[in-house]
Amino acid sequence: MTSNADRMSRPDDLDVSSPAREPAANVAGAWQVLLAMTESDERMRAVSSLVSLGCLVSLAGTVMELLDVVRRRSPDLVLVQSGFGREGGADWVAMLRQEAPELPLLMLPANPNWPEPGATGDPPPAIRELIREAERLLGARVAHRATVRRKAHERPSFDPFLGKSVAIRRLAEEAHKALVSESPVLIEGETGSGKGVLAAWIHREGPRAQSAFIDLNCAGFSRELMDSELFGHERGAFTGAITAKPGLLEVADQGTLFLDEIGDMDVPIQAKLLKIIEEKRFRRIGDTRERRADVRIIAATHHDLPQLVREGRFREDLFYRIGVLSLRIPPLRRRRADIGALAARIVESLARDLDRPLPEISRATVRELELRPWHGNLRELRNTLERALLAVESGPIEPRHLEPERPATTAGGTLEAMERAYIQHVLDEEQHVERAAERLGIPRSTFYQKLRALGLSPRR
Repeated sequence: MTSNADRMSRPDDLDVSSPAREPAANVAGAWQVLLAMTESDERMRAVSSLVSLGCLVSLAGTVMELLDVVRRRSPDLVLVQSGFGREGGADWVAMLRQEAPELPLLMLPANPNWPEPGATGDPPPAIRELIREAERLLGARVAHRATVRRKAHERPSFDPFLGKSVAIRRLAEEAHKALVSESPVLIEGETGSGKGVLAAWIHREGPRAQSAFIDLNCAGFSRELMDSELFGHERGAFTGAITAKPGLLEVADQGTLFLDEIGDMDVPIQAKLLKIIEEKRFRRIGDTRERRADVRIIAATHHDLPQLVREGRFREDLFYRIGVLSLRIPPLRRRRADIGALAARIVESLARDLDRPLPEISRATVRELELRPWHGNLRELRNTLERALLAVESGPIEPRHLEPERPATTAGGTLEAMERAYIQHVLDEEQHVERAAERLGIPRSTFYQKLRALGLSPRR
């Protein structure tokens, strides 16, 4: 089974993969599945069953999370629990269709009888029927993707250091130091810059490559939910805990746990995580027995963690512990010399996965790509190239095949309103006044004056 090459996340977005296991011998091994379920004890059994079939699984607990994962992950299939989306009304299906008109959507059986985690053998009849229906909906494309993903070890994974810019060469030098250590790693960078790709590379090239790599997004998790996800719980530990459930720390034992957006982790959970890093011991919720978990922690964030420490929102001791090895991924706009090579590699991968001819990229298109601001970094570049690839009928990808660059915002109608909205947009993305001023190309003192004139706060 292979790791997803582009793990970027939001609330309840959980990917589980283990390169030590081959996918089950059916076409489901090719699927990236979005599982839409409300919180219940059934959820972990569903994830375990889908992972055992070779799927990469993302979770959504609300309609907004579902739509967000669809935009960022482009899953092959959405599986929906009965009763999901009541808070969004009947319109949530229409919203999904507007976002992804051809994305297959299947309702889970009323009683799918998911097997317990770790169980072996064929899936229950209801799940086998679900798989057959999914294969019918996805058609020949799934068969192709199955072949591609099962043979993924025969081709290189996405290179996080592709390019020749000084910034990316410097990152490569620093990242290789992480391969000779078992210390925690902190990866910093903007949203969409490839933090998950780098984390997967560190795991894949390191000594734990044959054990599990688990990717957990910390954004939006309540303390209770994060507690249960990481540490597990015993039967009766809280209302609704009708069975014991192992946590992801147990699943990741001897492997790597990637905590994306760790800056959004609740402070009490940070204290428990610190104990794991220092002592490799933890307790399930409702249990008195200590358990051991030997995991390597790789954390990532787009936040300014020192600022969060000063605000009391992140523990200083944890910050220093996870930052033993610290890597900062440069944004795409600061490595424009790499865009041509990145675009070629992304188009090659997309053409393979979408079973389309591999077109060339014209020099005019590369120049156009190099001029764009890329606020969404590599993720935005990939989405742009996927749309271009689907638009090409023959010949190379030309500038006309690219989606016209959209302004960062359409708020307001006056020049001042548009300027205010754009500066707010940059502040939201950069999370740091100095970086925002640098991105806008103005001195920090001038930037502060502009903020005051527009009534904007430099702090979020």
